[in-house]
Amino acid sequence: MNDDEQTILEFLRQSPEAAFARREIARRAVKRTVYEQNQHWADRPLSTLVARDLVEIDNGGLYRLRKDDVLR
Repeated sequence: MNDDEQTILEFLRQSPEAAFARREIARRAVKRTVYEQNQHWADRPLSTLVARDLVEIDNGGLYRLRKDDVLR
């Protein structure tokens, strides 16, 4: 797992019951300067986390930890 994926998981674990839009994760999970340099930095790591079944995405496009990951 790379650093970006770890950063996203750590952010989501702060609010395990909440769901976030991709843009909100990209903006809030890292320092402002990182987001300003590349607003789409979270796209690939989020796709990877969804493919690995660590994060789920709902019909509205919101991401959250998988329910069973909350227990980890």
